[in-house]
Amino acid sequence: MARIEYWLQIENQNWDAAPNGIHRMTGEMLTRDANGFFRALPAPALLVRRYMANWASPDDQPLNAWDLTEPPPSQTHGTIPGATLEAKVGDEIIVHFRNMDMRAGVPDRERVHSFYAQGLQRAPMYDGTFPFSPPDPRQGNKQGDRVEPGESFDYTFTAPHLANAGAWLYYDASIASAASIQLGALGALIVRQGGESRSQIASQNLRAGGDTPTHFSNVPPPPTAVEHVLIWHTLAGVGDCLNGRQLLGNTPTLLARLNGRVKFRLLNLATHAQVFHLHGHRWKRGANEWTDTEWLAPGATATFEILEGTVEFGGSNGDWQIETVGAPALSASYVVTDGGALNLAVGSDGGQV
Repeated sequence: MARIEYWLQIENQNWDAAPNGIHRMTGEMLTRDANGFFRALPAPALLVRRYMANWASPDDQPLNAWDLTEPPPSQTHGTIPGATLEAKVGDEIIVHFRNMDMRAGVPDRERVHSFYAQGLQRAPMYDGTFPFSPPDPRQGNKQGDRVEPGESFDYTFTAPHLANAGAWLYYDASIASAASIQLGALGALIVRQGGESRSQIASQNLRAGGDTPTHFSNVPPPPTAVEHVLIWHTLAGVGDCLNGRQLLGNTPTLLARLNGRVKFRLLNLATHAQVFHLHGHRWKRGANEWTDTEWLAPGATATFEILEGTVEFGGSNGDWQIETVGAPALSASYVVTDGGALNLAVGSDGGQV
């Protein structure tokens, strides 16, 4: 059993839900506002940002190592959803959580936060859910469901059983939980079984200087096994988002390669159901059933794996639509490639977003 420590900080950052300024569906080029954003949140967001030990410096990492349209997290000062936490069955997970929500003009009770994680074992004092969490005598009787600005709290979790394996949501469950989640205070926790591994990181940048959201001069070949995490959620003043973004060309453009194993982890923290449909592919559900669509209730997650470009699972080289049925602004792209130059199609109907 390993002991894994994460140093997380909830902090205020501005956020752009369409950072690449394009809508591939219509061909529209978006207009920047006075602050240089294309689709900005009307108020500062709440990012759950990863740090080095003792919050010495940011340790920003992308949500998906093989997403062509995800902005570098060092430029956005973190990610929405927040840092993805990873562990294996049998691990102990310590989350050092610090609240640095310093928004001016916001009531004090709305700047109190917590860390709540689904799927893991914990004592009640580490549940982080207002008003249920009792004081922790080992931390000066502080309560993990009400971490004040400038304060911190350490949460202890375990994953002792195969039942803990999978993709789980975490989020703020303090008194201002609903408002905080709609400002970005959420993320994913991945617990792997033995033999499961994370995606290999590219040895070079996915995008070169001069590349655009639709034209890439030299994409490195994706690994033979890759994992993609997609989270549906709502941002205040913007609406439903997929990994913090809207509009094709900004939403994820996920890479895979022919005959590679691709694992999708889907999580829904929106307040209504989402329907995920991957064009041209299918996957096994249960013992003898196959599907090409996942229905995600609010708070639900799903994990499936495909062997790309086979008779059973479908696919081939090309650009495939990831469709959130009934929500075109949340369409995304799944590109099967062996690497090299990529040119992605753009619509030209002149429609407005």
